[in-house]
Amino acid sequence: MEKENLGKRIYREFFDIRREEWPAVLSMSLFFFMVIATFWVLKPLKRGLLVNFYQDAPLTLMGFTFAGAEVEQLAKVLNMVVVYGIVIGFTMLSRKFKRHNLNLILSSVFAVLFIIFANLMRQPEAGTAWSFYVLGDMFNSTFVTFFWAYSNDIFTSEQAKRSYGLVGLGGIIGGIVGSTVVVQYVTLLGRSTLLYLCLIPLVVIVAIGYYVNYQAPDRSDDEAEEEEPCAEGKYCNAIWAGARLVFNSKYLLAIVGIIGLYEMVSNIVDFQLSAVIATEVAGALNKDAYFGFVGQITSIVSLIVQLFLTSLVMRRFGVGVALLFLPMALLMGTVGFVLVPSLIFVTIMSASDNSLNYSINQSAKEALYTPTTQDEKYKAKSFIDMFVQRAAKVLAVVLNLVVAAYVGMGNVRWLSIAVFIILVFWILVVRYAGREFDMKAAEQHEV
Repeated sequence: MEKENLGKRIYREFFDIRREEWPAVLSMSLFFFMVIATFWVLKPLKRGLLVNFYQDAPLTLMGFTFAGAEVEQLAKVLNMVVVYGIVIGFTMLSRKFKRHNLNLILSSVFAVLFIIFANLMRQPEAGTAWSFYVLGDMFNSTFVTFFWAYSNDIFTSEQAKRSYGLVGLGGIIGGIVGSTVVVQYVTLLGRSTLLYLCLIPLVVIVAIGYYVNYQAPDRSDDEAEEEEPCAEGKYCNAIWAGARLVFNSKYLLAIVGIIGLYEMVSNIVDFQLSAVIATEVAGALNKDAYFGFVGQITSIVSLIVQLFLTSLVMRRFGVGVALLFLPMALLMGTVGFVLVPSLIFVTIMSASDNSLNYSINQSAKEALYTPTTQDEKYKAKSFIDMFVQRAAKVLAVVLNLVVAAYVGMGNVRWLSIAVFIILVFWILVVRYAGREFDMKAAEQHEV
């Protein structure tokens, strides 16, 4: 009897899921598994292709010369331009189509693009390297945003605290699988074959979307609000529909701060990783494999955190405390890399950054949207996740390139000074957002 009670206590601490909630929780966990597994196949491939292409033959632009890691920073700026179209397209589609049909449309578009690039990868040129880098970012931006909007539409704030640990666990396991596939098979099968394999998760994603919609019918018709006209008397366009919601809400602006400041820090750490790998790892596919290796470490640490910390911390201490784990860990890592600027340490720092972001930080960050309206979950979220994230990355890109130009690629550790300053502001914003979430969640529970 004691063992049974102990088992029940452990279950409540880590996986307090109600019986009727299991189908939706497991389905969305599998959905996230497929999305992140695909993402972690694309990410090492796109980075390895672009960095290696220009590491051997640097790009000359407006009198400046850019090697592999610096070219990747320019590619992030290109992503920022492309993201305008993604925000418009995603928001307009979310207005016209039910979530399960939108899922089918997105999956079909990326399936066609994967097939096209699988053929281009056989003899990649500069245009292929640039456009494939953008494709990888498009997939991540679109599907991760859509997945969490879908999840926040299904689960309440109270359910999110209990279930997002398990939902996020699916994505972490997907990261382990996707990065392992690259590490083990990219040198044997090549990039083209791996892209063809990415078609399988898309088929599964479509099937899950229809199943979940059957289990939890779309409530958008019940919650739909009439759109307010813009000042000019016309309806807001797709971008400003989300932007208008954000700038009219202090709570959403706090979410903007959390996401924007993280993206700046993460991009700086990412640049430091690319700079070290570009100079210390030889061979095109070896760079792909090493990026995949970093992904493996990231996913394993994420798995441990998600299993033993995420649900426990969110339930016992709240979303605000959970959101503090990542900036505090980065604070320690930043100091460490300044003291030990090596390949091993930058790998540990990058893996720590991403592992906490993909686990406890992501679950807590996405839970912030659960007490918001239908429009805020889709329109405002798409604006924040696609536009704000990329704008923050562009700011970090400028900082990265300016510092690298002055101190040289061998001294990128000094970027950590900027990281330290950003982290202080990040922690202050997290504390405000945590308090606001608690109040909004309490109001939602009363209703």
